[in-house]
Amino acid sequence: MKQEVIDRRSDEVEAMQAYYGNALSSSILPLVSSKEDIEIPLEGPWFIRIEHIIDIDDDTDNTTRNISSLGIPTLEIRLPSSYPIGEKCPEPFLHNIMMNPQSKERLFEELKDMYEADMDVGIMWCERCREELLHGDMKSVDNSNESNCSTVEQYNANDTNDRTRDDRTTTNQMDNGDVTTFIAPTTKFGQPKRNFPTDVINNRDYQREIVHTAAFHPPRSGASEVMIAHVASVTCAEHVQWVLAELLLNDKKVARASHNMFAYRFNESGTLISDCDDDGEKGSGAKLSSLLDMCKVDNVLVVVSRWYGGIHLGSARFKWIASVARDGLVQGGYLER
Repeated sequence: MKQEVIDRRSDEVEAMQAYYGNALSSSILPLVSSKEDIEIPLEGPWFIRIEHIIDIDDDTDNTTRNISSLGIPTLEIRLPSSYPIGEKCPEPFLHNIMMNPQSKERLFEELKDMYEADMDVGIMWCERCREELLHGDMKSVDNSNESNCSTVEQYNANDTNDRTRDDRTTTNQMDNGDVTTFIAPTTKFGQPKRNFPTDVINNRDYQREIVHTAAFHPPRSGASEVMIAHVASVTCAEHVQWVLAELLLNDKKVARASHNMFAYRFNESGTLISDCDDDGEKGSGAKLSSLLDMCKVDNVLVVVSRWYGGIHLGSARFKWIASVARDGLVQGGYLER
């Protein structure tokens, strides 16, 4: 394997081990001991046990059962030699699962469609399969192939947030009830995991209109380098959370950006509230915060999405980030051109 492939796979395995612990394995076989040290081969295949809790309704009572007692559904990922820097997509397989063949084929096609060169898929694919297990038509089975299996709730396409199935499944997210978590599709750019309160992002009262600028290609940058600004009016922290969740959870392209840096300012009961975030692009959040301060604009959130094009722009990148953000403020009516 090329050294770049080795380095990238090592980083991804480290991230998956931190996230899944011993649920990440080198084999479909169960662990002899939970304290057993597992060496994950970089060449693959990788196995991730999709452990979770579901609610089982029956005529007598409602019980909560760990589906792992019935045999743990497991995602297997077989890796092409060039992964993750090449165009060839890994191959997903599911074990300990009963599923309609057409539905399984659609799920696998969806997983493959998520992949782009230079993207890590381990966590993203596993969380998508977990969502399907909880809300789709999968059933887990025990290892003896007996008929005793758990019925999974059917997904309700008309949920309270009016999101379609496609909208909900295009990003890497998991929902534990109280919090919906976004995980970036790759560990390469140092983006943090983000948690959004589910009661906020599903509350229509916090919805905001988001203005998007046209895509900007910085001079002397890589062919795929693009920056876009997203601007929204905000007057409370819940507005900020809703807008960020809307972009990261429901916009497939934004979710795949190398960085989504942002800054906001709003007045609450006479107090100026402000904050910023680099999203792995060190120093960019402070630049956006300074822009809002210099322009003296309040009650606004500005997010700049950057898709890295492969050529380092040096300090010039901050000029372009600020320029794109300013265009967004102009387009949103906060500044005159």
